[in-house]
Amino acid sequence: MGKRRETGPPGRRATAGRAPGGSRAPSFSYPGGDVTNDSEEFTFDLGVDAKATMVLCHGFTSDPASMRPWGDYLREHGFNVVAPLLPGHGETWQVLAKATWQQWYARLEEALDEALALGRPVFAGGLSMGGSLCLRLAEQRGGDLAGLVLVNPAIFDDKPQGFLAPVLRYVMPSVASIGSDVNKPDVREKTTSRTPVAAYASLRRLWQVTRPELARVTVPLRIFTSAEDHVVSPRNTAVIRAGVRSKDVESTVLPRSFHVATLDYDAETIFSGSVEFMNRQLVKTRGVHD
Repeated sequence: MGKRRETGPPGRRATAGRAPGGSRAPSFSYPGGDVTNDSEEFTFDLGVDAKATMVLCHGFTSDPASMRPWGDYLREHGFNVVAPLLPGHGETWQVLAKATWQQWYARLEEALDEALALGRPVFAGGLSMGGSLCLRLAEQRGGDLAGLVLVNPAIFDDKPQGFLAPVLRYVMPSVASIGSDVNKPDVREKTTSRTPVAAYASLRRLWQVTRPELARVTVPLRIFTSAEDHVVSPRNTAVIRAGVRSKDVESTVLPRSFHVATLDYDAETIFSGSVEFMNRQLVKTRGVHD
């Protein structure tokens, strides 16, 4: 997979890059339903005009396309964006099956370093597993972060079959795709065709190391939780809120969206809410504002 970097001030719509296999991905339009098939990671560098940088982390079996509308919005409102492609993602489920949570976390940490190099305060935002990884990042490197924005973050899965994943991986390599849980009828998330059980077992190990250390998270948090989510139980948000030691935690319920809320009816609520949250934190810490 390639990497796209765009520099300069906001004001022009970013264009789509190359999709896997070299074919041209359709242009992205939002709102309107045509979600790009482009799996490339992307960076928006606004130079000296940027207020801060947001690292955007996609979810399990997905890719940066699910974060592109959010990234475009942030760019248009004066924020740099670094959106990595996690190892094994944007490929077949067989490729993803060989990836581990340690590799995903290492790539996110690299993205944090890339964001810090832009010389502005850094926030991190994640969807689902991306939220899990952002929480782990805050546990390990909270001093480098100005805050987190989490959308339907996952820290556990109490479905009975989930506990069997470490064993099932040997007899059932994959199960039906968990992707594209979107209420909006004209939008479909790009994901792997199936869910690799081995990779899911590794995701569970990420939760097992992250959840016990939530008390190490002290950065400001903004959490968006869908009222109806068929992938991640909304109870995850309550567990996260109870576990972290952040003094500034704000939650918003998304009434019309399913799991992939960054592509759903309440996406604008997430995007504008994240900008408001970051602007508020910047005012507190550095006097930066609109």
